[in-house]
Amino acid sequence: MNNSVNKSKFLEAPCVKACPAHIDIPRYNRLIADGKFDEALAVVREKIPFPSICGRVCFAPCEAECNVNKLYPDEPVMIRALKRFVAERDTGIWRKALKRGESSGKRVAIVGSGPAGLTAAYYLAKLGHDVTVFESLDKPGGMMRVGIPEYRLPRDVLDSEIEVMRGIGVNIKTNCTIDSVDALFERGYSAVFVAIGAHTPVKMSVEGEDAPGVIESLSLLKDANDGKKVSLGGRVAVIGGGNSAIDAARVALRLGAKEVTIIYRRTRAEMPANPAEIEEALKEGIKIQFLTAPIRIKRDNNLVKMECIQMKLGELDRSGRPRPEPIAGSEFNINFDTVISAIGQRPEIPANLGLDITERGTLKADQDTLATGKAGVFTGGDCMSGPASVIDAIAAGRKAATSIDKYLGGSGIIDDILAPSEGDVIPLPPALSVNERAVMPSLPPDERLSGFSEVEIGIDEESAVEQAKRCLRCDLPIIADPTRCNGCLTCELRCSMAHGKSFNPLKARIKIRRLIEADNEFSISFTDECDNCGICARYCPYGALIRGRQEMI
Repeated sequence: MNNSVNKSKFLEAPCVKACPAHIDIPRYNRLIADGKFDEALAVVREKIPFPSICGRVCFAPCEAECNVNKLYPDEPVMIRALKRFVAERDTGIWRKALKRGESSGKRVAIVGSGPAGLTAAYYLAKLGHDVTVFESLDKPGGMMRVGIPEYRLPRDVLDSEIEVMRGIGVNIKTNCTIDSVDALFERGYSAVFVAIGAHTPVKMSVEGEDAPGVIESLSLLKDANDGKKVSLGGRVAVIGGGNSAIDAARVALRLGAKEVTIIYRRTRAEMPANPAEIEEALKEGIKIQFLTAPIRIKRDNNLVKMECIQMKLGELDRSGRPRPEPIAGSEFNINFDTVISAIGQRPEIPANLGLDITERGTLKADQDTLATGKAGVFTGGDCMSGPASVIDAIAAGRKAATSIDKYLGGSGIIDDILAPSEGDVIPLPPALSVNERAVMPSLPPDERLSGFSEVEIGIDEESAVEQAKRCLRCDLPIIADPTRCNGCLTCELRCSMAHGKSFNPLKARIKIRRLIEADNEFSISFTDECDNCGICARYCPYGALIRGRQEMI
């Protein structure tokens, strides 16, 4: 058997397709499984400048598409945790391969220092452009700093990764508000990237929402992240079902609230918040009252009295979720010390900015190039897409850097090769693991609420290597060796169960047939529906289905 795999035959794994930044996940899993942690981090850094941050706060769309889910539902490879694992063991070797182009003589202004703006700045500075980031707040980081609680993202981690930006020459100016792109061009900038985020709260449209005792979630998160003293009282309600609502509720507990209730107008199945974050909130004692909506709020005798109504689910709306409808006559009252509104944010676009705005109130730009209608001006991140995730913003920053470099006369090629090349022939790591997904170590619930210590502790080396070995290596083609096949049909069983949830030979995408002329010989074939997920290779007890030379047992 060949002891190698031709790289030209590699496939794009579903996890890579799902990652907005297209990180080569199977490759860094292979390196971790082989104990090459520095090289694994270099692979991650080829696509994103924030591995430690993403290893903590990314909502991991890659894990949702991991083919291991077909074997162990809701137990994909711990892709996000592995990213954090290698980032925490950074020895800086990747920096030796980092290249910076010669000065282009072009100046680029970045308005906003969130993940989109800093990502664009990072890649443009590497290409040799003179980049300045303007931030209206007193510290850089955008929503990563003011909107993500410290128990999820410690500030030393954020600061460390921002320092990498400065290290390659990005100039960051804080306490500097930009409200006109024309003024930037007049100051000699050749291109502008507007990445101002979405920091303005969306109103609830409820009578009395401006009453004393009703606050906005982002205001609460900013004050908490700035270390300001915040008094909420004993009973707190949070209105909303997104990630901001979950963060606000968990922060309220850490600020001394005794009882926190999330009020959400749909059911848990429709909550847009990350399911893992919802689970953590429940562990900490936060209550969620579903199918409930506020209709009137008033302040009375130092209490916030909220009149609510029960809801039912109706037809699907534009979001693709069932529309919540009020149930006549179901009104009831609840009293709280503080009510926190957390139903969303929108961009606040300066009137003099001079850029077109969509009907949704976001900046208008080409979806592919991020170019606005004004020459030399690009935009991306939450101010264009609406509130999204850190990894989505990073992807927007990458796209902007490519487009801006091309606009300035460059190639638009922003990636370095930071990890040693796998070459045309790739030796494969040790055999796959059939173990289940590990549990992320975390602080016990009773130890979390006395402060803002990081909740997730991170996985150790043994767990990381074992988790990396769970990867099915869906980017490598399966090679069949019929001479090893013993006709046990284990592969058909596992394949059919993975794709049909129960054993049904018709669902199997691999077919084993006994040859007529010899009872002890079998043919192995794959249907057109085979997606090369590797499940059959993992479970073949005889090594008849292999990845190059490596037998998957």
